[in-house]
This record gives sequence, C-alpha cells and structure tokens, in this order.
Amino acid sequence: MPPAEREIMQELIQSIRSSDRLFQKRAISGIWKHFPASSRVGAADVLLGDDAAAIKTEDGYLLLAGEGVYPPLVAENPYLAGRTSVLTNVSDIYAMGGRPVAVLDVVFSSSSENASEILRGIKDNSERYGVPVVGGHITADAEHPSLAVFILGKAENLLTSFGAREGDDLVFIYNPKGKFVSGFNFWDSSSMLEGREAVEHLEAVSSLADDGAADTAKDVSMAGLIGSILMLLESSGRGADINVDAIPRPFEVPLGEWLLAFPSYGFVLSLRPEKTPAVKERFHALGLTCESIGTITADSKVYFVDGESRKWLLWDFRNEALIGI
Repeated sequence: MPPAEREIMQELIQSIRSSDRLFQKRAISGIWKHFPASSRVGAADVLLGDDAAAIKTEDGYLLLAGEGVYPPLVAENPYLAGRTSVLTNVSDIYAMGGRPVAVLDVVFSSSSENASEILRGIKDNSERYGVPVVGGHITADAEHPSLAVFILGKAENLLTSFGAREGDDLVFIYNPKGKFVSGFNFWDSSSMLEGREAVEHLEAVSSLADDGAADTAKDVSMAGLIGSILMLLESSGRGADINVDAIPRPFEVPLGEWLLAFPSYGFVLSLRPEKTPAVKERFHALGLTCESIGTITADSKVYFVDGESRKWLLWDFRNEALIGI
C-alpha cells in the first residue's frame, strides 16, 4: 500500500475518533452505571438503551424518546433548532418501527424573540409531520438558551439496535437531495419537502417492521453515520467491515465531514442478505439512496476496508466502550 494512502486512512480514522460527536457519546459510558440495566412499568418490561424506550403493551409498544438540541444552534439559529428538535424525535420513533403520537417541548430562551423563533420552528415541523405539541415548559429570560423536546409514539412491531447478526448487510439510507449547512455539519434534506412526502419517506422505515423486512435499524443521529453505526454494533455485540469507498455521499461534502454529519434523514439497517435487494428497491422507488456499505462480523472489531481487502482498525469494543451498553 502506498504510504500516502495509508496516511490518509489513518488521518480519517483519527479525525473520527477525536471528534466532538464521538466524544459526547463516549462521555455517557462513565455515567451509564447510574441507569438500570432493565426496567418495568407496572407489569410491563421496558426495552432500554435504544433510539426510544419501548414499553410492552397488549397490542404492541409505547415508545418514549427525548432530544436535546446543540446549544450553539439554539442561540444562532433558533428557528432551525426548533425544526430540528421535532425532526430528530420523529426519526427516533420511526427508527424503532413506530409512528409518533405527540411531543412536549422544554424551552429556556434568552429573550421573547428567541423563544418565538424556537416555537415557530417546532410548530412548522410538528405540522409537517402531523405530530401535535401537547404541552411543555417555557422560560423566556434564561442566561443561556437551550431546548429539549420529548415524544410519544406507538409500534406494533419493533426495529431495535440489538439484532445485528454475523453476515448481515450493513445498509445506509439517506436523501441525496439537500444542501449542506457546513457550520453545523448538517445535511438539510427535509426543509424543502412537502409534509406528505417527508412522512412517506419515514413510513418506508417503519414499514420494514410491519412486514418483517428488517428487525434492526438505527437513526443516524448527531453522532453522524460512523458514530451511529458504532452504537448499533455495540448494542448488538458485533463488529463490522465498513467499505469506505461504498458509502454514498453528496459530491460537494468531503468524506471526513460526511461521516460525522447529521443527514436529517438517515438510517442504518442490518439486513439479512436475502432481504437486501427488495429493501433497496423500496427506498430507490422514493428517490432515496439505499446502499450496502459493509458486512456485520461476529467479533467486536470494526474495520474500514476497501475493494482490495485492505483493512484499518477503527474500533475494538473489547478494549474500548463507546457508550457502554
């Protein structure tokens, strides 16, 4: 291997491992011990540690999730922060195979103008996705603005982060039509969509649980594509060979930034290989990109690979936890 190629790959891995996106997730491992390994609501078991908590009911599951928004975004672009807070929560519910029911917001704003823009963004996206805002809390004179939104959803069947199997295809889905907001490493592929189309794209994910096409999925969150893959693998107790050259991306976004970007609409699936062609066809029919980018392995190591069978170690869960689940 030419030294230049080896150096480029090593620099890419180092930039990912040292990124703020992964640092924020790794910090969780030190406090995870304070959370229960399992929980119950009445007589119902609760699945913890996924995109949403899943509470078993007689006819399926109640799903509960919450998201805090990146504070600089709340301060600098409160309208976008409001929109993003709904988008990320809605995506968490669909990633679990569910449909959203309602959201609550908790707003600490630095002024009435800041609060108004946050709430306008929340209102616009709650209407876009057909999810009512049913309550919350607002403080309009906080020293530092912050925003958190919580969501309730329901599912008949679950997609989880715990079902990846050796030999599965690792599949990435995103919407290639969008624009890159470089200051926040954000691929905006949602704001230009009509509500009906935005919901249709999300329904395609939850339908995978409805018809048994998949059992394992994860929303690509603010941790970016690689961070979200690592969280799925850690939850499933698996490793992966990730083909960096196979990862689809917008031509204008550098690879290093793309692997850590929030794609607004992005999901990772672990699919039985015989189901992959039909799943790809389902998303391609909607104009979405859906491509295999690697293979799930039995061990705890995650590698970047290329088409010539060269491998670079990205992570080894035996020696290093990410969030410790």
